[in-house]
Amino acid sequence: MNKHVISRHATILAAFTIFTLLAGTFQISFPAVSAQIYERDQTLIVAHPKTYHDPTNFNIYVPGTGSRSGRGAHQLIFEYLFYSNYETGEFIPWLAERYEYSPDYKQITVYLRKGIKWSDGKPFTADDVVFTYNLLLKYAPKLIWSENVANWVSRVEKVDDYTVKFYLKTANPRFHLIREAFAAVPCWGGITILPKHIWEGKDPLTFKFYPPVGTGPYKVVSVSEKVFVYERRDDWWVTEKFGVRPAPKYIIFQNFGPEDIVAERLIMNDIDCAQIGMLTLASFLKVREKNPYVKAWHATEPYAWLDPCPRFLFINNAKYPWSLPEVRKAISYLIDRDALIRIAYEGTTEPSSVLHPNYGGYKPYFDAIKDLIEKYEPAKYDPKKAEEIFKSLGFKKVDGIWTTPNGTKLEMTYLVDSGASELMKVAAVLVDQLKAGGIAVSLRTLTGTAFSHASKAGDWDAMGFWICPGAPDPLGNLDALHSKHTRPLGEEVDWPDLNSFRYINKEYDAIVEELAITPPTNQEKCIELFRKAYEIFYKDLPVIPTTQAPALVPINTYYWTGWPDADNPWNMPVPWWATFLTVVAGYPTEKGEWVGGIRPRTVEYTTVYFTKSTPKFRGIDLVWYGPFSAGDAERIPTDDAEFWVKKGYASYKPIISAPKIPELATIAKSISALSSSVDELKSSVESVKASVAGISGTVTTLTVGIVIEAIAIIILAVALLRKRS
Repeated sequence: MNKHVISRHATILAAFTIFTLLAGTFQISFPAVSAQIYERDQTLIVAHPKTYHDPTNFNIYVPGTGSRSGRGAHQLIFEYLFYSNYETGEFIPWLAERYEYSPDYKQITVYLRKGIKWSDGKPFTADDVVFTYNLLLKYAPKLIWSENVANWVSRVEKVDDYTVKFYLKTANPRFHLIREAFAAVPCWGGITILPKHIWEGKDPLTFKFYPPVGTGPYKVVSVSEKVFVYERRDDWWVTEKFGVRPAPKYIIFQNFGPEDIVAERLIMNDIDCAQIGMLTLASFLKVREKNPYVKAWHATEPYAWLDPCPRFLFINNAKYPWSLPEVRKAISYLIDRDALIRIAYEGTTEPSSVLHPNYGGYKPYFDAIKDLIEKYEPAKYDPKKAEEIFKSLGFKKVDGIWTTPNGTKLEMTYLVDSGASELMKVAAVLVDQLKAGGIAVSLRTLTGTAFSHASKAGDWDAMGFWICPGAPDPLGNLDALHSKHTRPLGEEVDWPDLNSFRYINKEYDAIVEELAITPPTNQEKCIELFRKAYEIFYKDLPVIPTTQAPALVPINTYYWTGWPDADNPWNMPVPWWATFLTVVAGYPTEKGEWVGGIRPRTVEYTTVYFTKSTPKFRGIDLVWYGPFSAGDAERIPTDDAEFWVKKGYASYKPIISAPKIPELATIAKSISALSSSVDELKSSVESVKASVAGISGTVTTLTVGIVIEAIAIIILAVALLRKRS
């Protein structure tokens, strides 16, 4: 063992001894992720709020198995055909290289990238894509998102090993942007392709898919109800094709508990990033004061990144009197959004009057509805107008509570996920405001599977929730209100934001359907339909816009740097989206350049000697190295050095080539040829000696003899070298 390794081990042993004593003295509790010790400077730790009662169930298509995002599954294990970057507007090819539509937009052909392998070494091909879609079509609507697939897709055909053709039921020039029906990630996640060789013959309603096999850069090391540990794969297809490896050797997704514990761990540098809603602004500011390495998207107010899922108060359109548009309008007038933002969000967001996130890409659309916003006042706080509406409907106040004309009190059951701190804070404010406006509100708190079932089945009068876009395109949020998504009360919809509020308006549906078949390139027509849809929305107000969505995502730069932020917005900062993969590892641009990725704050370097031709690669320091030829030496990050040495492409020791020795026969022949020359040289030397002996003084015969003999040796050596060459 060399000196620096021994020294390092001694240091670690000493530190561990001190740490043990301190932990015993102060009773410090650290996460017991495994018996194995993960070097902190090689481990990225993500805090999440989820608990998984069956952590070995990675079947993300079975309802009730838990989120794919909290445990890191769709960020690290699974990959998608394409990713979207909302900050740059890029649509990033990943498992697929490109797609093309037929002229009538009823077919879309996807060209897969060659050379991709599953984590068990099997090739990723068109067979996997076709198998996944056939499975979803066969088991619709029992599997998550399978009904959405069945709504759009009639069949999927393998053209060849790397080409797949989708046959759509209706023309849809935006099919590639529908996360619930296509294997792309415009927002959060998308249809996940399954390995046919693993799933074939399995019951998709009971198969747990553990350990999960994916094409992503990490594999599962261990799982528990609150902790998921992943280790980097050295055989990731991106590494082989692009020369890129993610810098963290290990990534841990862990539920640390309540907010105060998350804050404490951030201060202690035990957490590198946390999911949305885990810290209030007050907690974040306290953490940042004690640990200057912790930051958010903005360095100053409003701090938070703008999440693409605006917040709403959902109103159950299938229940009287909430089924009346006038009642929903009155409720909207009772909401003081400024107070809501000040109290529940601590000033980290802004009021919202639209269905869409307030991104610059929507500006032409928002400009087209400015007059509608002024006319319908969808975000105005005006209790007097609410009172006027109730009176116009024949409602009367009895003991401070509005009653309907038949004498029924205006009683509202407000459903809230008690496991979501943001929604609980919002509910507290809204309940007070609605009560002040004369509505008898009772708060019903559920969490986990119970909340999921109730929210989808419509077992509520009101619910605070969000609508997420299916794409960076106006259709996504408008389509969420389409009646095709809804179900009779008691039957679960596919997702809470897909018309769990039971809104039905055929005129609105027709406009959305026309927008769906209008190519995004025809922006003028798209804006016209957008305006028509919004006018109906504002008249009916099936859901009530409250605020834009703040995403206060704490980022700790003590161990890892290079995170995107407002000063360098190269990507979204969110660790719960599938696009977190492109934050950790970066992504290729259309020009083939690799953008972004995170890197260790401190990088150790060492010198390696390449033993084979080695392609160009990006080190964990995000610096490009190579290409190299056998014999080249380079100082590179130690992590990368270990990778190339392990692959047999490099060595820590210099390569010394042994001299080429001629065969003995050749040597003998050379010596024989030179012997006569040496004899002649000897006689010349004797002659010179005699001449020198006659010289008086100056130099001795012995000295001259030595010099001349040396010359003879040099001549002999030169001759041998010439023969060798």
